Amino acid sequence: MDRPPPLGIGLNLPTWPRADGSRASWPEMRSLARDAEALGIERLWVADHLVRVLPSGHRVDFRECWTILTAAAEATTRIGIGSFVACTGFRNPGLLARMADTLDEVSGGRLVLGVGSGVPSTDTTWRMFGFDDARHVGRFAESVEAMGRLLRGETVTLAGDYVRLEAASLDPARDPAARVPLWVAAKGERTMGVAAHWADAVNVNTGLASAADVVAVARQVAAACEREGRDPATLPVTGLGRIDLARDGSGAARPGWLSGPPAAIADTLRAMAQAGLRHISLYLGADGEASPFPALTARALDRFAPVLEALRAD
Repeated sequence: MDRPPPLGIGLNLPTWPRADGSRASWPEMRSLARDAEALGIERLWVADHLVRVLPSGHRVDFRECWTILTAAAEATTRIGIGSFVACTGFRNPGLLARMADTLDEVSGGRLVLGVGSGVPSTDTTWRMFGFDDARHVGRFAESVEAMGRLLRGETVTLAGDYVRLEAASLDPARDPAARVPLWVAAKGERTMGVAAHWADAVNVNTGLASAADVVAVARQVAAACEREGRDPATLPVTGLGRIDLARDGSGAARPGWLSGPPAAIADTLRAMAQAGLRHISLYLGADGEASPFPALTARALDRFAPVLEALRAD
């Protein structure tokens, strides 16, 4: 039987507080980044929120995405880095493309630009920092077009409802063959259509815990590609997952989370790769982490090592 394509594993740096309210300092994040690199993790991701107020009223503050990404690029040498995901409502898309192009140069070609529309109804950042949330999906569509064209080496003039560029381009000295990959987050039909048209990979914006989950989202992606006249084989599918790790590296049984002993989690990840998943960004918790998106700790990373070992076993 053919072996499934390798599944890339990504981890999110803890730019938000842990369940007990403590925060990772930059030295702690730097240590986690280097430890993840030593373990052979494919990519480090950084969230692009500033503040979230949860339904309980609890306020969650985040470190700023691009500052942390730049620091992570300097702190490491091999591991990939990326935004998970940069909100197209927070920055001019021409500026964001130039930022990504520059950081890719700084990092030695290790950056993925992950972008998404954002969700103003649940992300307090929009209101608190004065971002215009009107028709945010329409803004997203124009922004992704602008960035996609710029990253492909075009000189772009665009007069949209939200985005206006006049003869904008990126650094002409950079090799066009080494351009930054654009991964587009999508869930509904409109955002899937944008991803199918412009993305180098689609990040299905939902938690994945089984091969069946991957099959379902791959069908969505294939349908979007069919509407756009694109071969689905040219649009890799990526997503996110969650694991609540015990001392022995097993995952607690929680709805929508990866679970079981390390070998079972590895088998599930292999099956997800066989079903069409190419990369999964994992949120690792330990000992009943209450958050739906646990903040990474050294303890959780240590407990994940047996899963990686099982995943790499023949």
